[in-house]
Amino acid sequence: MTTPKPIPPSHIDLLERPIVAAFATTLPNGTPQVTAVWFNYENGYLYVNTAAGRLKDKAVRATPYVALMVIDPDDPYRYLQVRGPVVEITEEGAADHINFLSHRYAGKDYNLPAGQQRVRYTIAPEHIDTH
Repeated sequence: MTTPKPIPPSHIDLLERPIVAAFATTLPNGTPQVTAVWFNYENGYLYVNTAAGRLKDKAVRATPYVALMVIDPDDPYRYLQVRGPVVEITEEGAADHINFLSHRYAGKDYNLPAGQQRVRYTIAPEHIDTH
């Protein structure tokens, strides 16, 4: 797995707090797509979850290089932008992961629709920009 670049200590709190992030992907036709997402940060990697087959899932599978931007809700001019490769795409444990994220952001279990398959992406920070 690609070794992630460390997040500067000055902005690590933005990854530790339950702040909704902007998740940017590139669609198969080359155009950008941005979605608000829940995420978590652990052991140097960022983790994002979605339902299999959604637009962002198709985009990540076609071009597995993404960006995540987290803006401090207390100061919109303070933010962290991370770009990097998606080093793992897995359905294994993805339902548990969305439930973990739901507790992190909403304080309750995730209402997983019947038959919905979840996917978890592991992102290795490669380029980091802070303001």
